[in-house]
Amino acid sequence: MPEEVITPEIARILAETFRELEGEVTLHAFTKKGRNDQFNEVLVNLVNGISRVDGRIKPFFHEIGGEASEKYKVQRSPSLLVSPEKYRIRYTGAPLGEEGRSFIAAVLMASRGKPLLSKNSAKRLEALRQNREVKVFVSPTCPYCPQQAIYAISAAVAMPELVSTEIIEIYENLDLAEKYAAMSVPKTYINGELTAASLEAEDEFISSLVSGESAEAAWWKEEQEEEGLDIVIIGAGPAGLTAAIYAGRSGLKSIVLEKGNVGGQVAITPVVENYPGFQAVPGKTLVDMMLRQAAQYARIKQGVSVKDVRKTDGTFEVVSTGGLYKARAVIIATGASYRKLNVPGEDRLAGRGISYCATCDGYLFKDGKTVAVIGGGNTAVTGALYLDSIGAHVTLIHRTKNLKAEDKLKQSLFQRNIPVLWNTKVDELLGDKKLEKIRVEDAGDGNRRDIRIDGAFIAVGYEPAGELGKIIGLEMDSEGYIRVDEKMRTSVPFVYAAGDVTGSEKQITVAVSQGTLAAITAFEEITKTVLR
Repeated sequence: MPEEVITPEIARILAETFRELEGEVTLHAFTKKGRNDQFNEVLVNLVNGISRVDGRIKPFFHEIGGEASEKYKVQRSPSLLVSPEKYRIRYTGAPLGEEGRSFIAAVLMASRGKPLLSKNSAKRLEALRQNREVKVFVSPTCPYCPQQAIYAISAAVAMPELVSTEIIEIYENLDLAEKYAAMSVPKTYINGELTAASLEAEDEFISSLVSGESAEAAWWKEEQEEEGLDIVIIGAGPAGLTAAIYAGRSGLKSIVLEKGNVGGQVAITPVVENYPGFQAVPGKTLVDMMLRQAAQYARIKQGVSVKDVRKTDGTFEVVSTGGLYKARAVIIATGASYRKLNVPGEDRLAGRGISYCATCDGYLFKDGKTVAVIGGGNTAVTGALYLDSIGAHVTLIHRTKNLKAEDKLKQSLFQRNIPVLWNTKVDELLGDKKLEKIRVEDAGDGNRRDIRIDGAFIAVGYEPAGELGKIIGLEMDSEGYIRVDEKMRTSVPFVYAAGDVTGSEKQITVAVSQGTLAAITAFEEITKTVLR
């Protein structure tokens, strides 16, 4: 038997969480001997453990091929159904690692009969008239996956007669991952059609579910306007969360709006070794600590897209899919996104063996698969080290003779004898239905050759998420980064920027310091205005 999934400490935390249960929840675990046996045992252990925490959670165990399996049309082992008497919520594969968060959320929602959706989204969902079959592909190491799964589960709770939701763990269901080309996660299909290749904002998911159309900014009008804010902070990475802490401690009322996942790039960093006070700490752990602290000082709303920022009569109006927020100042901390190689085959094979996140998608390649990491900076070397640690056969491909990564990371790379193709450029990514080969070129002699590969992880830098800067009319540099002064002021008074979106060194400590400066400067300038 595997070690206990629900440890005493986890049981204590769950007992606190389950105080919110309002009714019974049934958990139906389906297994078949000889198929994913290791994960079958984990699922049985999980269901037994969680039911012991609270008596309102009722466990049931079934053999695939039996009467219950026929009734609920369960054929894959392991599978878990949550209150199937009321809802169509299914986990195909044990909800391990990060996905445990969505599973606990599913239990709470099934107990209360209430989805974890905003009023706006719940109202929009009422327009649904046709059946929707939602599949979300996930992995245990993907921090973005649980939020996408929660959207899908919420829809199944809100509209049980029309929406069925299946959360599919890709490693335990490799055939399904290959069939749906879901080798990067989260990936969402509705009625068999791909609707999202990554984490969406809540409004975008609801739009796809109801009509297949993207969300419109006009939907913010459905929600009540909120006034009396001092600062709207856009982005919940280290810079945004730090700004929230310092704004709150200064007595300013603020709200943090985040379109995607709280924590940004840090949340998918396996281990952080250069943050003061921690010799080594998982990125997700560090983010969770920041989030808990920031939540004491500000409301943090995830899954909210900002569509417009405008200034009228000395007040900023931030138009978002979650409401209209009026504040005296705005801090933009939207970070940066992955840069593409822009070579033939990249877009066509994205999510079919090509990934930009080793932490999210590396789990699929852990059993001796051959993978390449393309790049030479901290992200590339960290990704190579992570993939090596989980059992993949890794080669680093870099276009020059020198890595840009920190010395400590380079030392770890060489100590593990991870091969490096120096002075090598990737010209093309090849494959039919999924990635099969990489065509590389020697930068010295120009010779080309093809390398057979199972997966490629691209880590060649970032591009700023500076769209709001353009909307507001901020001064920006040639690469699209927002220009700021030494106090994080932009070219528009009372608009500040912090973190990767400013083009500064992409380090957590830099983002934290800039978030601090942005909040302090905002406090000083708001206070001066009030005292005039």
